[in-house]
Parts: sequence; structure tokens; C-alpha cells
Amino acid sequence: MEVNVVKKDWRKVDLRFAFVYPNVYRVGMSSFTTQLLYFLLNSREDVACERCFLPYQRNVSPISLESGRGLRDFDVIGFTLQFETDYVNVVDILRRSGIPLYTKDRSERDPLIIAGGPCAWENPEPVSDFFDLFIIGDAEAVLDKFIDVFLEVKKPRENLEVFAEIEGIYVPSLGKHYVKRAWIRKLDDCPHPIAEVIPQVDENSSFAPVFGKSFLLEATRGCSRGCSFCLIGFQNRPMRARSFEFLRKLIDEGPKFSGVNKVSLIGSAVADHPNFEDLCWYVVDSGFELSVPSLRIDGFSESIAETLIKGGQKTVTFAPEAGTFRLRQIVNKPFTDEQILSAISIAKECGIKHVKLYFIVGLPNETEEDLKSITDLIRKIIELGYSARDLHVSITPFIPKPHTPFQWVAQLPLKEIRRRLNFLVSDLRKLGLNYIDYLDPRWAKIQAALSLGDRRLGKLIEYVAEHGNNLGTWRRAQKIFNIDLTRYVDEARSLDKELPWSHIDVGV
Repeated sequence: MEVNVVKKDWRKVDLRFAFVYPNVYRVGMSSFTTQLLYFLLNSREDVACERCFLPYQRNVSPISLESGRGLRDFDVIGFTLQFETDYVNVVDILRRSGIPLYTKDRSERDPLIIAGGPCAWENPEPVSDFFDLFIIGDAEAVLDKFIDVFLEVKKPRENLEVFAEIEGIYVPSLGKHYVKRAWIRKLDDCPHPIAEVIPQVDENSSFAPVFGKSFLLEATRGCSRGCSFCLIGFQNRPMRARSFEFLRKLIDEGPKFSGVNKVSLIGSAVADHPNFEDLCWYVVDSGFELSVPSLRIDGFSESIAETLIKGGQKTVTFAPEAGTFRLRQIVNKPFTDEQILSAISIAKECGIKHVKLYFIVGLPNETEEDLKSITDLIRKIIELGYSARDLHVSITPFIPKPHTPFQWVAQLPLKEIRRRLNFLVSDLRKLGLNYIDYLDPRWAKIQAALSLGDRRLGKLIEYVAEHGNNLGTWRRAQKIFNIDLTRYVDEARSLDKELPWSHIDVGV
């Protein structure tokens, strides 16, 4: 059961739109994108938007939550591509729904299949043959124009070129034509959902969102820090912030209409909001619990720590990414060890129970000393008073991303990534850490290839979707189609060579 669900009479609308988050319900309902697009689309009287997620059971046909209809019954199916690893789920959902996988095989009787989200802007080519069009940029800048054109054109599939005339729309079947990102200059001009859809389940349920029963408050969008490895920092510039006045109104109204007692601040650079501290205090002084994502080391203060304590948050998350100041400078996160330890010391003194830290292994110019220094840094944190069981370290192999300064850099060979990862994990466990999680380097290779690849990867994605998304299937697919994923990631890309995503312009 959910509150604030929108159910419309299909006989009274002109467009039936299925919003699909290509993962299970818990993941999809933890995303602000789901709340935002559901709100934007249903705000139009001529559109009925219903949600669909990847079923928990394999080979079960996906159906919409609102009416229980299959995806073939809709006019448009819109996917959000938040993670490359969900590409297989996209194809699996289409396959289970009986919809032809490839644009070239569909007729006017089939729904139009579209996609947006950071991976669509990043590099749509690996999944381009599966989609009729992509929205490149902020949905608010494109969706209404797309819908208006769709309703005006008698046979949309036979006239896909008319959509390419809209700024921010890429139609892959027309070839790799230039597309400029469409974006909203002022976030206050964008409507924000008030009555969000909240699952009425126990917080331990497999259907409970990650943030629990919480009002998701988008305070910022994009990031202007420019960390060299970070996709969002380069594809979604500049950072935009809603005004404090706008946010206060949302805090006053949103939790009430959503029936919750918790506010979760959303934004990849939310701690860079010019009124971040005041915003946190306004939430807790209004009587709500507070949840914030990863915090900026150079902006953490006793006051912010106190709001987290008052708001019921027991863990703070920081992302040093590297063990030495030298390497942090290279990736444009120039925090000194002293700054990191100072922030964590403040957290400890103010009563924060747990600290989570993010690191990347295999960054360009990384040395053995950089790896050893991660352990040294954790040791110093323990000396500040946090026990090993109070610390959670998350490690990710470096994955080159399009549109970043590292888009031309090769990923380390699998054997070397594994060696460095094993060395670091072994060292950290000697300190007594129990909470260490890391991405398997083999999956990091696959994710990197899906980020940097071209349309040839569509064959592999289709095969894996049909035969099971596991490492063995990916190995078989590479042999069957004679496509070696390491060729996309283990070799540096030439500075003067056209890249698969060169036609996608994410600049301002």
C-alpha cells in the first residue's frame, strides 16, 4: 500500500505514459527521479503516468502499479538510466513485456521507447539500438515539448526526425547527430513534488526505500567541484540550488502531505548549498528527522554535526577518495589529512556514532604509498576514539567516465586492480575493521566498458539479459560475439580520436 498514488481514467487522457525504473521497487522508490517524473507527468491533465519496476521474480511480466496493465498497453515507455549496470534490466523488461527489443523491429502498434538520466547523457551508444530516442538534459526542459509533439504527430514512429528538432533529444536511428544538453538555469523555476508517494511498509521490509518513510527534498542539482573522476561534476554543470525561501515552504508542506516525519536532503553537492547549515537547522527545528548524503570535509562543522544528532542521523559519510594529499590534488579533492581528521574529530566530539568513508583504488598516478596511506589514515581515525567496528570503508576500483578529464585514461589490468584491492583490504582488516565493502574488479571492468563503449555492446547486453546477468554469462557473450570488453577500458584513448559520445554536448 502507498499514499499519494495518482490513478487516472485512461478514457479521459490523450497519452498513457509508463515510467520505468529498471530495478526493483526498493531501489526505484529510493530515487528522487521517480518522485519528480511521476509528479511532472501527472501534473498534465492529458497524461496518465504509471510506474513500473523490475519484478522481484525472474520471468514475471512487468505490470504498472497503478492499473496492473502490461507495458504494451502504454503509448510511451520512459526509462531512467541511473546506472550502467541497469542496462541489462532494461532489455530484460522489454523482453518480458513482449516488446521488440530493437527500434528497427517495432511498428506503430508498439509503444515509443525513450530514456533519460545521467547514463543517457553520459554515452547512450551501448543501448542506442534499443531506444527510439533519448532525452539529454533536465526533464523539465524537454518533457512538455516532447509530449506536445508526440500528440501532434499522427505516426510518431514513422516521423522520429521531428523529435530530433527539439533541443535535448537524440534519435539514434538517424545516426550520431549532434545533441546539445537541455538544462534549467534556475531551480526555483522547476516545480517540486509536495505529496510524494510513500510506501506504507515496515522499515525492515524488502519494499522499504533506502531512506525509509521520508520526504525527498531536492536542494541542489549538479556539481561545480569538478573532481576529475566524477561524471556528475562535468555533465551537469553548473550546480544550481533552490533558494532557502523555496526550500522552507517545501519543508513546511511536503512532510505533511506525504505523511512522514523525516526529510532527506537530495543533491550530489547538497552540502555546497549556500544555506546548507541553516537548511539543516530548519528541518530539525521544525520537528523532523534529518538525513543527509556524503558531506564535504572542508565544510563540516560542530553546528552541522549537532543538527545531524538532533535529526537522528547516527552516521556521517565522507569521501576522501585517496590516501595522500598528492593524489587527492590530482583528482581535484585537495583535502589535507589534517582537514579530514579535524572533520572526523568534530563528529566524534559531537556524538556521531559511526563514520563511513569512500575510497577509489587504481586512480591515475596511484602508488603503493597512496594505498598504504589509506590504512595509515584509518589508523589515525581510530586513534581519535572511533573503534574499528564504528567505521565503514567502501572501496571502488577506478572507472573512467565520459566527459571527465579521465575519459582518455586506461583502467588498470584486472590482475593489477585485484592485487591492489586485496592488499588494501588485507591491511585494513589487520586494524580490526569488519565493515569493508568493495566492488568486484570484474564488475568494474564491465561497468567501465558500458560507460565507454559503442553500439556493438548491444549484442552482449541482449545475450546477458536472456541468459542471466552473472560474470559467467558476460564471459560467454564476449566469446560468442568476439567482443573483448577489456579493449574498451585497458587501452588509453587517443586525444585526437572521435569518441563514441563525441556527438553528445553536455556543456552549458
